[in-house]
Formats: sequence, structure tokens, C-alpha cells
Amino acid sequence: MHRAAWLALCLAACTASDPDASCDEAALHSDLLWIQSQVFERSCTLPSCHLGSGANAGRLDLRAGYARGQLVDTASTSASAWTRVVPGDAARSYLLVAIGQVPGPLPVDGIMPLGGPELCPEKRGAIQRWIEAGAPP
Repeated sequence: MHRAAWLALCLAACTASDPDASCDEAALHSDLLWIQSQVFERSCTLPSCHLGSGANAGRLDLRAGYARGQLVDTASTSASAWTRVVPGDAARSYLLVAIGQVPGPLPVDGIMPLGGPELCPEKRGAIQRWIEAGAPP
């Protein structure tokens, strides 16, 4: 068997047995499309959280088609001196504070997603890379 085929087979087997393979995939991503489907939709857009126009948590709607407009260059409702996402500036982006990636004043209810589990470091890293790349659509 060729080495590349063997490696692909091993990776497929590992991914199939990993209940959250998206953490492994996160290291390869910094794009909003992936973050939307693998982070926001799985952990944030729940009925009691960031879903729809009546989004309870910080009046932040993270549904597809709304998330970027609700995040980029938008003032935080949790920490008045912060902006949710400052394109190109991870250290000043409150989204990263809220998920525990950078230091700052935590949301009143604690690190997001509320009720856990916390996002894996790889997913937090994907969000940080997206912001550092200028938070493109």
C-alpha cells in the first residue's frame, strides 16, 4: 500500500471514531463558512441563546446570514468599551474574550457557550485566525 493511501486510511479511521472531529478540522480553517457551520450552529444558535431576532444573549443573532453583520464592527452589549469583532485585531475583539481566548471582562454569565462545554482550543483558534485575517465574509 502506498504511504499516502495508508495515511489517508488512518486519518479516516481516527476521524470516524472521534465524536467531535470538527476540533481536529478547526486547525485547517479560518473561514466564516466553516465557523458558522461547525461552531455557531453547533454551540451558539440555540433557542435560548443566539437564535433569531429575539436572541436573548446579548441581543446577538448568530444564524447564517446574520452572524457577520452582528459581529463585525458592532459594539458589545456585554462590555460597553469593547467591539464584538475588530477586523485584524484579535486582542480588541470581545468575541474572543467571551469564548475565553483572550483576556478581558467576561460576560456576566461566564465563558461562552453558556452551559458548556467550552469550545476546544482549535475552534477558538479558528475564530481568532478569521478575525486576524480581517474577518472576511
